[in-house]
Amino acid sequence: MPLKGSPKQKGVPIATMVYIYEAANTNQLIGQEGNYAKGIAARLIKQVRSNNTGKFKLRLAPGKYSIVLGYQEGVYIPYFSGNTGVAFVEVLKGQFQEIDLSIIASSIY
Repeated sequence: MPLKGSPKQKGVPIATMVYIYEAANTNQLIGQEGNYAKGIAARLIKQVRSNNTGKFKLRLAPGKYSIVLGYQEGVYIPYFSGNTGVAFVEVLKGQFQEIDLSIIASSIY
């Protein structure tokens, strides 16, 4: 853990799988430990592999989804939406959305 006032470490982009699920809640996570889970009991909508600079692009129908990253033998939840939401992202018709997702290894117990 960095000391107060010390510079924040910059991450390194990685190629990994990006999974888009129907909007999921934490009670649908399988084997959750912090931001890591072995899986999600929700419908998988799409998956795409990010390139070696961590970038990806995909087209989704308008709606609310959960977005997670492939990590080790499961998935990494980049953030929680409120107390029970799993990384919600809202897709609006005709709009491009840029999302910055990070895997913070120290958040995995």
